[in-house]
This record gives sequence, structure tokens and C-alpha cells, in this order.
Amino acid sequence: MAKKNTTQQKDSKQKLELAQRIAENSEKVANTYATFENTIILIFRRITGVLNKVIFDSKFSKISSLIIAVIIYIAVNGNNSTNVNVSQASQITGIPVQVIYNSEIYEISGVPEKADVIVMGDMTDITLQKSQVNSKLTADLSGLTEGTYTIKLTPTNFISRLSVNVIDVPSITVTIKKKISTRFNISYEFINTNAMDKVYTLSRPTFDTTEVLIRASQDTTDSIAYVKALIDVSNVNDTFTRDARIVAYNQSGQMVECDCFPEYVSATVVVTSPNKDVPIIVRPIGTLPEGLAIDKITLDYSTVTVYGTEAVLAEIDAIYIDLDISAITKNTIFSRPLTAPSGINKMSVTRVNMEIVVGPAVSKVIEQVETQFINNTSTYVFAPVNSADVYMNILVTGTQANVDLINSSNVYPELDLSDIQPGTQSVPIIIRGNNKYVTYQLEDGRTEIEIVVKEQ
Repeated sequence: MAKKNTTQQKDSKQKLELAQRIAENSEKVANTYATFENTIILIFRRITGVLNKVIFDSKFSKISSLIIAVIIYIAVNGNNSTNVNVSQASQITGIPVQVIYNSEIYEISGVPEKADVIVMGDMTDITLQKSQVNSKLTADLSGLTEGTYTIKLTPTNFISRLSVNVIDVPSITVTIKKKISTRFNISYEFINTNAMDKVYTLSRPTFDTTEVLIRASQDTTDSIAYVKALIDVSNVNDTFTRDARIVAYNQSGQMVECDCFPEYVSATVVVTSPNKDVPIIVRPIGTLPEGLAIDKITLDYSTVTVYGTEAVLAEIDAIYIDLDISAITKNTIFSRPLTAPSGINKMSVTRVNMEIVVGPAVSKVIEQVETQFINNTSTYVFAPVNSADVYMNILVTGTQANVDLINSSNVYPELDLSDIQPGTQSVPIIIRGNNKYVTYQLEDGRTEIEIVVKEQ
């Protein structure tokens, strides 16, 4: 019994020791876990602090952004580098067409100047091809004679890795005709006249030859209406000799493609500068308000030099300015352009300033002024119905200074007989005077008088 008790006591003691060791080990594990946990938290806090400093600090944020961008670039390009290139297509317009044929013997038609293509391949090659300037489409007619043919356009000088397809006109219908030679007389045309001073006049040119040889097909030759030598007159100021290009035209004035022999002829042109000084005259139009008259008109230029051919200059006696005076009520200054008569190339003055001086209107009668009968080119005899009309009383109106200048020697009542017919009839009477600032009329207000016309 005592032995049994001793054994039980021994077992209890062992269990107690085991429990104590387990408790001690559990405490050690707990302490170790707590230490590890604290260490992890401390490390995380330090990493977080560093990241906050790098990311949110203005200095380090740029560096971090660059690093991230490099990483992304490497990742993307690394992935792309493993991709397989994909063919793409693009249209290129305006590729020139080159024709291979014997141009000395044959004339061709039906060939377009340019055409469009579709190219397919890698986008890098397509981009490079678009920068090429020597690519073309070739139509090879070598060895062909007169006739009509269907010719395929062949891509030339394209990047070899690209597939090239001509669109719209992959094949063209070409007509080949044999050329013939025909002689034509030449006329002329001055070109670039806007680059020549208008004070100069050009004479009719003389050429070293007056005819040229034209080579073209019969149809083209038949379409030629005239052949011209184009004479460049840029900046000429004296007699000159220049080479003039020969060009053929059809009836519509369009240039005809053909071979000209020679291509240029020598042209000599005499350059002159005919001119003439003429007065500038203001012609009042309308009527001033009642009680006023023009006393004088003063211009800053009284004459102008006009340039043109001798024939045109012979017809010019003055440059006129028609001035509406109906709204003038006081002394006024105007600026007016000068209008060049037809055929005048240039004028030394193109605008004038004028001062119009007005004053009170007065009138007086010039008595017994003899009537003038003008343009009597027929064999008729005539006489006024009223014999008193052989002499007229003329009422003149203007400023006192101007009216004082008028007398019977410078006022002219006229009857124009150029279209007269036999019989008694009324004829308009025209009163002329040498002072344009004065008005003239018959004292009794008539504008016509009666005359008797008889055959001899």
C-alpha cells in the first residue's frame, strides 16, 4: 500500500514538472512571437517613411517617376518585341508615269501624267516609301509601231519589300502615231509686258528666220492654227535682240504639244518712248446753286506727259476731268484721278488736286453777234426764216471777272448743217465761247431757229 502511494506521488510530481515546462515554453514562444511582430512593424514603418519621402518629396518624386517610366517602357517594349509584324496598306497619290518610246519618230496619246497606287507591307517601309521622290510607273512602248495598244503600268524604284498595286488605271490604252514634218510661218507675242516700264513702246520685231519646221502626227499638225515666237520684254529700256521660244497653238489658243525646229529664233525689237505734253482741263458738269458761278479752278498740275504710239498721241489734245459742280456752295478743294485715254500706256501724273473758287453770278448781253453756219458740205442754199436771226443777242452769266472778259470776238453762235435736208426746218443752235466758267444762251431763251433750205 505504501509502495502504491509512493508511485502515485512520483507520477504527480512528473506531471507537475511537465506542466511547468510547457508553461515556460509557451511563454518563450509568446515572447518570441511578440518580438518578431514588433520587428516586422518597425521595418514596415521605416520602409513606409522612406517611400513617403521618395514619392511625396518634390526632389525625389521626379527620380521615382523616371524610374517607374523606364520600368514601364522596358515592360511594354519587351512585350512588343515578341510580337509578329502585321502588314498594313496605304494609298500614295500622284506617282509620275514614264513612257519609254522613240519620241523622234512617234507621237503617243492616252498616257496619264500621274496615277495612284496602293502599297502593302510593314508600316516602317510604307513611311519610308512616301518620302521617295524617284518612284514612278513605267509604260514600256519600245519596239511598238503605229497602232493602239493596252499597256500595263509597271512600278519602278519602289521599296522591294512592299507590294504595289496601281489603282483606277493599272493598264492604259495608248495610241501611237508616226510624226510628219510641216513648215509654218511664225508670228509673235510679247510676254512679261507687266515687267516693262510703260513709257516704252515696242516696234514690230524682225527675226533671223520667218518660218519653222513642226514635227507631229497628221492629226496634231492639222489642229495647229498658228505658231508664235514668244519674246520676253522684262525690264527692257532700249533696242534689244533676244532668243524667242517657238510655240504652236490651236484655234482655241491652247498650246499644242509638238516638236519645233528650231526651238528658238533670234528676235530684234526697236524700243522707243514717244510722248507728248498736253493740258489738264476741268469740264464743269451740272449747275451751281442759283446766284453762284465759278470764278476759277486752280490745279497743282496744269499739264501731263502722256506715253503711247505716235498714232495715238496724234489724237490726244488734252486730258479732261469731268467735275460735277451741282453741290458746290463755297470754295472747295478736290482730289481727282486722271483717266488715261485709250491707247495711252502711261501718264506722268495720275491724280491732281484742285481748288474751286466761286463767287456771285452776274449777267450781261453781247449784242449783234453774227451767226456761224458750219459743216455746209452740200450744194444747198439756206437762210434764216427770220432775217433778224443772222445776228444774235447772247446772254452770258458768270462771275464779274469772267463776264468782263467776254465780247463779240470770243463768243460764237453756230448752226450745224451737216445733216440738213431741203425744206423749212428748225435747227439747234450751239453757242460756244473760250471761257468754260461762263454759261451762254440766246437772250430770248430759244434753243433752235428756223431756216429755209433749197436746192440750187
